Amino acid sequence: MGNFYWEGTDKQGSLHEGALESHSREAAKEHLLQEGYYRVRIWKIQQSHLHRSLNNTEITEFLLQLHRLLKSGVELDDALGFAVQEQKDRVLSFLLCRIRQDLRDGLSMSSALRHYQAFPQIVAKMIEVAESTGRLTEVLGMLLEFYQFQQKMILEQKRLLNYPLVVFSIFIVLSLGAVIFMVPMFKRMYAGLGEDLFWLTRALVKLSDSLRFNPEAWILGTLFSGAIIVCVYRLFGWYWLLNLIPGGKRLQQSIQMLFYSRSMEIMLLTGVHLQEALALAEEMFPKQLRKRIAPVREAVDSGKSLCDAYAMVPVFSPMFVKMVALGESSGHLPSSFARIGSHNQEALKKIMAWASTLIEPLLMILIALGVLGFLLSMYLPLFRMAERF
Repeated sequence: MGNFYWEGTDKQGSLHEGALESHSREAAKEHLLQEGYYRVRIWKIQQSHLHRSLNNTEITEFLLQLHRLLKSGVELDDALGFAVQEQKDRVLSFLLCRIRQDLRDGLSMSSALRHYQAFPQIVAKMIEVAESTGRLTEVLGMLLEFYQFQQKMILEQKRLLNYPLVVFSIFIVLSLGAVIFMVPMFKRMYAGLGEDLFWLTRALVKLSDSLRFNPEAWILGTLFSGAIIVCVYRLFGWYWLLNLIPGGKRLQQSIQMLFYSRSMEIMLLTGVHLQEALALAEEMFPKQLRKRIAPVREAVDSGKSLCDAYAMVPVFSPMFVKMVALGESSGHLPSSFARIGSHNQEALKKIMAWASTLIEPLLMILIALGVLGFLLSMYLPLFRMAERF
């Protein structure tokens, strides 16, 4: 059975949309015509697409639409319908239609979200608590603020990488053009020098010959390197690029701790149980770090206090542990995590400012060294030839 998303109109001309399972596109269309829908458009949804996790932008857009409509007094079923109509992504439209159908079948919103791997567990859990307390609109607003903040941080990180990547790419393209088209002209001039040729010039001449006479090997090598980069991207995301810039590792750690403290704050404020909040907040860290912070949850389960559990894991700073201890003693843990988040945000601003001021001069130094090496390799043999005469 295949999954299909469809749009069509009824006899009154009203637009409808939905999700259905059918053996083929033709069978799905025939079924909809029998149901009284006309001008039907159908898109097949691949099963593999239903198992992918929504990215931060998609989750933010979904929460924004739902929160805005519910705050305006629209019923949840109608709000999901409006959200489907505003979607451009057919996969997300299909999922929202399935969720709407689950609601009509009697399931709660949180149970419907848990049926699909696309939505983060933190969203389903907080909506579950909101449904039991009647605070769905308020909790959706808190989730929206959290994901909008995440989106802002992600955009700032990408902006930090955009400048060096663009400049370095232009430099590589210009360098390849010089090696392919300019070096052969100098090669003919220096043909008589033989072994007296400067070693860097010999290296550039060999590189030029290789690029001109064996382009297939270079194309295959480029494709292979691209495949490796794609694999690394899928395993670690684009965050590994931050390790290549000054302060990148500190920047990542500050951002992860900021997301962790913010997620703990909103979950505890909503009423999520501490053990469940700890488990869900672990998702804010990369997979390789989750095992290192898992002992916190295990220690709390065994009866230790939260500050003692955090003190066992080196990932959390002494300041973090001290703030949590103050929150435990006063009974205001959400406020403690809010203060930790504010402190991390201030530290993050300083790190990003420091990194952005350091990137440009370092990049200019690297480009200057490359240009200097090229000029020396091309013009130093000219001086040697002049000495002979």
